[in-house]
Amino acid sequence: MKVLLSARKGFIMEKTVMTEKTEKTTEEYEKKLKAYYDETGRLTQYPSKRPMRILALTKIAEQFEASRKYTEKEVNEIIRTNIAFGDIELVRREMFQYRLIDRLRDGSAYWREETGA
Repeated sequence: MKVLLSARKGFIMEKTVMTEKTEKTTEEYEKKLKAYYDETGRLTQYPSKRPMRILALTKIAEQFEASRKYTEKEVNEIIRTNIAFGDIELVRREMFQYRLIDRLRDGSAYWREETGA
C-alpha cells in the first residue's frame, strides 16, 4: 500500500491511500508522461489531462528544498531549468493552486512544505 498526494475538487491536496487499481492508473499516467520529456529530462509540453499535469508539477516541486524560502526569481529559475517551453508563470501558478508550493500573499516568498508521508 502506498500513500499519494492527490488533487481533489477545489484544488485541495489530501493524502489518499492507494489501492491496487489506483496504483496501476498512476503507473499508466507516469508511463504516458514520459513522452512529454526530452532527453535531458525537461518537460517539453504541458499536459492537458489533470492527473498528468499534477504528476509533472509534482516532479518540478520535488526540486525545491522543503521549508526553505525562495524568491519569485529563484522559483522561476527552478521552473525554467525543468521545462523546455516558455510559460513559467503558468507552471508557478498551478504549482501554487495544487498546493505543491505555498507563498506569501504578496508573492515575495515561496516554499515547499515538509510532507509527513
